[in-house]
Amino acid sequence: MIAAPAVALQPDETDLPAGVAAMIDTALQAGDETSADAVVRIARLAYPVAAAAIDRRVAAWQIAQGQQANSAPIAPTPALPVKQPEAVFTSAMASPPTTKWTGEGELGAFANTGNAPGIGFVGGLKLLLEGENWRIGSSARADYQETSNVVTREQYRLSMEPNYQFGPKAYIYGLGQYEKDRFQGFEARYSVSGGLGYRLANDGATKINVKAGPAWRETDAIDGTRESVVAGLASVDMKMKLARGLHFSQDASAYVDAKGSTLYTLAALDSQLIGKLKARFSYMLQYESAPETGRRPTDTTSRLTLVYGF
Repeated sequence: MIAAPAVALQPDETDLPAGVAAMIDTALQAGDETSADAVVRIARLAYPVAAAAIDRRVAAWQIAQGQQANSAPIAPTPALPVKQPEAVFTSAMASPPTTKWTGEGELGAFANTGNAPGIGFVGGLKLLLEGENWRIGSSARADYQETSNVVTREQYRLSMEPNYQFGPKAYIYGLGQYEKDRFQGFEARYSVSGGLGYRLANDGATKINVKAGPAWRETDAIDGTRESVVAGLASVDMKMKLARGLHFSQDASAYVDAKGSTLYTLAALDSQLIGKLKARFSYMLQYESAPETGRRPTDTTSRLTLVYGF
């Protein structure tokens, strides 16, 4: 086949890369209409902004070959719709946000000092439900001990904390808590709080949160009396990766009111064992500035437990 004369490019054809133009010319000169049609279609799909330039190049080649006006030209390929960024954003916003459940179970032994010294068993459970900008955390812990069929340690602690993040680091929280510890002098103690929280650090190795707000507490003492007070709550929780498979955590809180204060801290060191199983050594200290009559102000508990995450 005699090569077609070079096609003169129009000024607006400069959007068509030289390599693509050469590919189209080669396909047209080969004389295989099916192959040429396929090459031109692919070129239009790959470079939609140059579709007009491609059509003019094909038309110029056909004129140069002396084709009749009624010859069937290579049909233009409809341009594919381009999905605009706004459409992608709208589609992503329309999809429902995902939620995630995580948790851990804990079981082991403890050694206690203070109002109920001795060794016993401890069990705990934590659950966390997280959304795009909110979370609900809940925890339960029980320490139990018997000596000669006599209960010498019985402490229960339940809590639930929802929070909503309204800024890059700031959030609002709510907290509800129930405690029972007859050896500290109360059958039940209820605490409700709400306020503001702030994430001081939140990277891969260290997480630190602080929060504070007003609180209300009601205590049912073992002598049958009941006391309700308005208090203030401040707390900090920290998690830190010390090494591969070794993590440290610290939770501390303070309830302060006109009649007394409760200081609580729990420090834990976790060591990874196998898969989601880890060993935990923790130390808890609770101080009551105004304990019930006949009770010591300070209790400490050392725990050695196995923890399974899910």
